[in-house]
Amino acid sequence: MWIQPKELLLPSAFWTAEMYSKYFVLQKRRGHGESRGFGSMLVGTFDSVMNTKPAPYRILHQTPSSEVSYEIAIGITQDEIVKDWEWLQANLFNVLNEMENEDEVTNFTICKIQSLYTQNNLDDTGESPDFKVMTAQFHKIFKMPEDERLVNSYAAAYVKNKLPRQGQLYISLNHVCFYSYILSQEIKRIIRFAELEDITRSGNTIYLKTTNNMTYNFTLFFNATEAHVLLEQLNKMAIQKLIQDPESPVVDHDTSNFARHGAKSKKPVLLRDLTARQKSEEFCIHFRLPQTEIYDGKIKADIWTPYSKRFHAGYIYLSPNFFCFRSEVKELVSVVIPMKTIKSVEKKDDGQQRFDNQIVIFTSENVPFMFAKINDREVLISKITDLLSRIQIPVSRERAKYDISWSKQTALLNIYKTQFSADIQKKQEQKLARWEEHFRDFGRGIGMFRTTDVINLIVEGIPDKLRQEIWLIFSGAIHDKEMHPGLYEDLVEKAASIKSCLVHDEIDRDLPRSLPEHPAFQSPDGIGALRRVLQAYALRNPQVGYCQAMNIVSSIFLLFCDEENAFWMLASLCENLLPDYYKDKVVGAQIDQGVLNELVETHLSDLHEHLERLGVIKMISISWFLTIFISVISYESSLQILDCFFYEGAKIIFMVSLQIIEWNRDKLLKCKDDGEAMLVLQTYLEGIYNPEYQVPPSTDKRKHERPQTQTVQTLIHEAYTKFGEELTQQRITTLRNKHRRLTVRQFDIDNEKTIVKAHVQNAYFDRQELHMLLTIVREEKLALRSMQQQHNKHSHMSEAPQLLPQHPQSPTRANDIMPGGGSGRHEAYCVNYEVFHTLFTELTPWRKCTSVDIGEKLFRLTDKKGIAHLDFGQLINALGLVCSSKTMEKLKLLFVLHLPPLLSKAEIERTRRPRPRTKEDADEEAIEAEDFFDEDASESMEALPSPSDPNFDDDDFALITATKHLHNLAGISGNTFMDLSRTTPNLSINSNASSLAQRHSTFYVDLPTHADISDLGAARMTPPDTAQAAGSAAADQTLLNVETISNFSQISDLVATRLERADSNATDTRSLGSLGYLLDQPDEGPSSSGRHRRIPHMRKENFQLLWRSIIEILGFVQDEEMRRAYENIIELGNSNIKKEPSLESFTQLNLGGSSDEQPDSNGNPTTPAAEPSNTTRLFVALEEELRQAKAAANSSGSSSNSTNISENWHISINQFIATALTCECIIRAFQSRTQIVEQIEQLQKKRRKCLSTNY
Repeated sequence: MWIQPKELLLPSAFWTAEMYSKYFVLQKRRGHGESRGFGSMLVGTFDSVMNTKPAPYRILHQTPSSEVSYEIAIGITQDEIVKDWEWLQANLFNVLNEMENEDEVTNFTICKIQSLYTQNNLDDTGESPDFKVMTAQFHKIFKMPEDERLVNSYAAAYVKNKLPRQGQLYISLNHVCFYSYILSQEIKRIIRFAELEDITRSGNTIYLKTTNNMTYNFTLFFNATEAHVLLEQLNKMAIQKLIQDPESPVVDHDTSNFARHGAKSKKPVLLRDLTARQKSEEFCIHFRLPQTEIYDGKIKADIWTPYSKRFHAGYIYLSPNFFCFRSEVKELVSVVIPMKTIKSVEKKDDGQQRFDNQIVIFTSENVPFMFAKINDREVLISKITDLLSRIQIPVSRERAKYDISWSKQTALLNIYKTQFSADIQKKQEQKLARWEEHFRDFGRGIGMFRTTDVINLIVEGIPDKLRQEIWLIFSGAIHDKEMHPGLYEDLVEKAASIKSCLVHDEIDRDLPRSLPEHPAFQSPDGIGALRRVLQAYALRNPQVGYCQAMNIVSSIFLLFCDEENAFWMLASLCENLLPDYYKDKVVGAQIDQGVLNELVETHLSDLHEHLERLGVIKMISISWFLTIFISVISYESSLQILDCFFYEGAKIIFMVSLQIIEWNRDKLLKCKDDGEAMLVLQTYLEGIYNPEYQVPPSTDKRKHERPQTQTVQTLIHEAYTKFGEELTQQRITTLRNKHRRLTVRQFDIDNEKTIVKAHVQNAYFDRQELHMLLTIVREEKLALRSMQQQHNKHSHMSEAPQLLPQHPQSPTRANDIMPGGGSGRHEAYCVNYEVFHTLFTELTPWRKCTSVDIGEKLFRLTDKKGIAHLDFGQLINALGLVCSSKTMEKLKLLFVLHLPPLLSKAEIERTRRPRPRTKEDADEEAIEAEDFFDEDASESMEALPSPSDPNFDDDDFALITATKHLHNLAGISGNTFMDLSRTTPNLSINSNASSLAQRHSTFYVDLPTHADISDLGAARMTPPDTAQAAGSAAADQTLLNVETISNFSQISDLVATRLERADSNATDTRSLGSLGYLLDQPDEGPSSSGRHRRIPHMRKENFQLLWRSIIEILGFVQDEEMRRAYENIIELGNSNIKKEPSLESFTQLNLGGSSDEQPDSNGNPTTPAAEPSNTTRLFVALEEELRQAKAAANSSGSSSNSTNISENWHISINQFIATALTCECIIRAFQSRTQIVEQIEQLQKKRRKCLSTNY
């Protein structure tokens, strides 16, 4: 890429010349792309220590007689720099050679390169060439996807074991990375923001702690404050994204909204955007503006306050829709002026302050606002003019009409008026008079001067007539309402047209419990308005929907506000004032619970330890916070807290909570359990009263018996006095960021404890190993989801832009991270194929097997439901058996994993006849993976055993023909036969809990019990057309289940049982289910030899791959014992050719055989089979027909005999295990137990060090 020409005075020994010309030279950085020699090691160390990260290639311009050269182009790759060199060769070489003066050559070259640089950067990202090089190095070093955007990098030292390693700290949107290279020692560290548990800073050192208790210390040489703020911001974004949408945890940032901010800065564009985003959030929180408002900038100025007749210094803040002012002195004065109300902006150059650069802004109500001492007055006026020219006043859009009749409800207190006593009524009028006087001096509406005077009036209590107006202004709900005219009506009618909805059912259940003591909510008017508000908001914000406690606060809003205003009050509460409070698992309230706990520790340290031991804070905070004390304090008293809440935000909740706890300090210290402490607090809260707002006496006698403890006015006053100065918004934000991380981590810990408790009785892992396994599953799932989201980006845009963004809902979306009831906890730790295969490859000793993908076979075998996911219990059993010391079980599992349909003929052929890998092979494997591991379970199972096998389609005709012939012989139609396969009993692992205790093996499948089936899947059924005629004899008529056909017939030899592609799912699932059932047999007991006769015999080609897998598992160790064992098994298979046919035949199912017969030493029957039944004769006839067809297709002579001999070769599992156990190396390898904790720690270490992954 072309760069601004940079003058170089001295030649560098760190570069080597690659190409020359008279005026140009192309150089390469020493060591780049080469083996690490001594020179390259020194260059790399110099770059790391001196923080120089140049591009690996560059082009210099230099005249022969000059010692000064100019760097004019850099390149990250050789192709990129060669392209620039070729351009010079084609366009400048000849031109420069014709020039006589070297100064003329240099000037011409520099001007040409400058023009090229300007031209190539017109539509660019605005990043400097150095930052582009840094970004490329970041992606190369850490193997990051291109979508992972680098924010900035900082020179830093990583301290480990008290030894500092100097290098570069890279901060991207989702990761913190460190790289250091010193004297051939390379260090890489990668940390995801989502796994950070703590971020602290001391001086120039930043301390990071992750969820797996790893700590990292980074000492920054410059800009430590900037880096720390950036880490906090990105961590907050990552945790919020994880809470909102666990299925898409990757943080993204839209730069288009912040493109105007800091355009002249030399900092990276994304860093400027994130800084602007942070300032916009603080700007909106302080002035109670909509979250969509973008902070544009600020300028120093003084404001004229007519109530005090003087100027006050401060800053003007601008955004697209608002003009705001804030004084330098905290809470002295602030103003919010909507841009749409500004009528004119004029200069004022007369009077005594004519040299103070004054301007006057007139609003639509002819209210003047005067500002002075503006340094860049012209710039400010130009900016305001530009914003006014782009202002768009929202208008009510045309909306669909619904056949619904309704009308907006006015404030319910207008109908159900409170009957005050004369004394209370007088106090209300006095408050109203003070407010009217305040409005005359300070203005009214959005543009009023907001001073400490208004805070004092709010603390005293807002009169009922003004509550709607004041609440709307100070909550910011008025802005949302004006920006979305007509939206509420549209939402109400859309919600009413929904016929059936779970959210609506929840709302209807809670309506009678919403402020039931007030007569307004004992009437249809109040109940109807509350229902419409809650249903409309559930439609506006599907992420929140409806949560208990929303009905209580909405009831209060409806008493004092019109129905539409109450809706926007609720929206402001849920989205701005108390974010995440009313989402699933009330995560926001739990975060603030942690904040309150730390505040108690700070301000009431002597009480904190006692309350922590009793667990009181966790019990009280949720009920206090969610309803803003409405549910625990009397209605009259909670109104005054609510007044302060809309001005102060969550700060008032923490102040009041601390004050209540402090007042009850002595009583709480005497409590011996949580129940006693809760009773103390409950009694005190019920006694808080409001002497200035007494409603008529209640008929509830219990309320009359409650002792009065304290006035709400005293409570609020004391809370402001003791905690108001110390509890700032900045401190609350900092504490929330900290406890947001801790709360999410606590969710994971609670989930893990529950799951470990459920699986602690497993046969393979102890508690510590289960915890470690859960940790690595969570980390690998998060890493996989992040990668998949970055590779497959798609935006979820709502059709209606005024609604909040809608995220796809899944049954386990919120439960993946948060604790929940039922199966949600366990579903959070289900694994798909990618995660399972990674864990299998990284943690188990069978990862050495490369000829056969054992992990894929084991996943298919364990996925008994065919849903392409394993629950945690299945994962434990699958990995546990492979890592255990159970030699017999492991050999039996390995044997079954090499049987069809898990190991298909096509796969065997590919392994036996290797050929060069082609693009068609890659495409075929990609299609197979996509088909088999699709999210749809039916599509996943359709691919079994090999979805893209080229031989599969060729065999379909023979398979279907054989099946139709079977139907004709059985006297049933094809549809009926398929119906039978679909209705095969599906006995889940959880369907019979008592039977689990009697099972000794790992894998349980969807088959009837052993007592019900003696033929491995044969079910007794009666053909429909003969049911009545058969009578009692019908019970003897047996039809073989489709499951048996797919496993043990010659139809299985055609690769898989697929009657039709659309109907293969259940069949293939049951095929694997049968193999899984074969493992469900005990290894001990007198009948151990007999049980193996139920496992199909293995053919020669399958056995050869099985033996190769064993050799690979042993590390390619093959001693004399191994060779002798192999020869013995081959001889056993040859001897079995002369005996009765393999169990893969239909007739070997021994449908009518006696269960008392004893097998011989090889596991084969010693007594003749019983007379076959009618159905068995049908299969005998079909088998004979299939054999004749296959014999006709095969070549004649010796080759035909050789094929038949090879196909008849087989061994039983008893023969295999007995022979394998004669090899000492096999016994030694299979008896050794894998230490799963050590393997997990090694995997985590690999991830931290940026080593390759298996995804």
